[in-house]
Amino acid sequence: MRLSFIVIVLLASFLQSGLCDDVFPSLYEEKLLFIINRYRMQSALKPLEFDAELNEIAKNHCGYMHSKNVFNHDNFHERLDKAERQLCVENLGWNAATPEEQFRLWKESNAHNANMLNDKIRAVGISKVGHYVTFFACR
Repeated sequence: MRLSFIVIVLLASFLQSGLCDDVFPSLYEEKLLFIINRYRMQSALKPLEFDAELNEIAKNHCGYMHSKNVFNHDNFHERLDKAERQLCVENLGWNAATPEEQFRLWKESNAHNANMLNDKIRAVGISKVGHYVTFFACR
């Protein structure tokens, strides 16, 4: 029993250390994906699968926006090429304090909502860097 507790504490410390940030999404990102998938399932769509490659693409774009203090879809075609997929969609967010707020903002926008409910996409990367969020999903 004591050993299990120690293993859980060590695992939690490792995850919080940032050593595996490139592999695992943050709690914000996980919660946002959960909310989007619940919404998709309520709309009779399949949930999106987390994809580490797409997540890295999303993370790089968030990092770019954060470092340049810009909010845009610049170089989307490069992200699409890097993903090597036939179809990709992208939602950007800025300054949403919670995943619930970010989801609400996207849901209230026709274009962003359509991306979340696109029945052709299957995999997703979601990244948050600073105040910037990127949802990058592909077929």
